[in-house]
Amino acid sequence: MIKRTISSIFIIAILSYLLVNSQGSLAFAVLLFANILVAFGLLDFMYITNRSGSRLLRTYGLITGVVLHTMLFFRYFFHQPSSELIIQSTALILIGMFLIQLLRQDVRLSIHGICTTITGIVYIVWLFSYFIRILYLPEMDGRLILVALLLITKAGDIFAYIIGSNFGRHKLMPKISPNKTIEGAIGGIAGSVLASVLIFNFTPVPEAFARYAIALGLVLGCFGQLGDLAESMLKRNGQVKDSGEYIPGMGGVLDLLDSILFSAPIMFYFVKYFAGTS
Repeated sequence: MIKRTISSIFIIAILSYLLVNSQGSLAFAVLLFANILVAFGLLDFMYITNRSGSRLLRTYGLITGVVLHTMLFFRYFFHQPSSELIIQSTALILIGMFLIQLLRQDVRLSIHGICTTITGIVYIVWLFSYFIRILYLPEMDGRLILVALLLITKAGDIFAYIIGSNFGRHKLMPKISPNKTIEGAIGGIAGSVLASVLIFNFTPVPEAFARYAIALGLVLGCFGQLGDLAESMLKRNGQVKDSGEYIPGMGGVLDLLDSILFSAPIMFYFVKYFAGTS
């Protein structure tokens, strides 16, 4: 617990500093930090899936994943409306995967390796890009919205752990995550709703956030837990406890981001369709 607390404080301190300065001279530091998270997230995914017997295109997937994320970053940072370059690049990445497998002349698990690599890029890179989309929203300061997303989702994680540890009696999905309980899941959703109501009623955000605070907290809480369960499913399949071992007390980057990866798109599309931005 001490290691976990120290790691959390360290990560929060770095993230807070970068968020405060993300609109100015440290924008490229934000890109660097984000690319590091993406790279380690991809490595975590590859580690888990390799343990389950998948044969990914490890080096190719890592390089193209980081390059694709960098392109997405610049698109959202400069508010470029066209996604044509991203679509073309994605097509080339896919063609490259088939080319590599053809040159290997090894048909064993070739399609499985391509599909798993694509899944990793979509899961890590594309979902992570929603953090950048929120951070650089064109019509409002996305920094506060991003912090709210992190707090609401992590409040759900904390409440789920506390309620589940003390009052959990009924297993939620024992074949996926034996320690998670229905009581913990309900407590986690309640924690996200509580955090959402408190944050959006006492911070300078558009009125729509306060009006939909309960519903938004409910949906973010549900999707955050879905993200947690999704990673648990991967780890269960790979028979590993943590996605990595380089964050003391936490495991890997994927263990840190799992719930937020699923809740970030929800927050972005709420802002887009309900809070008056595009």
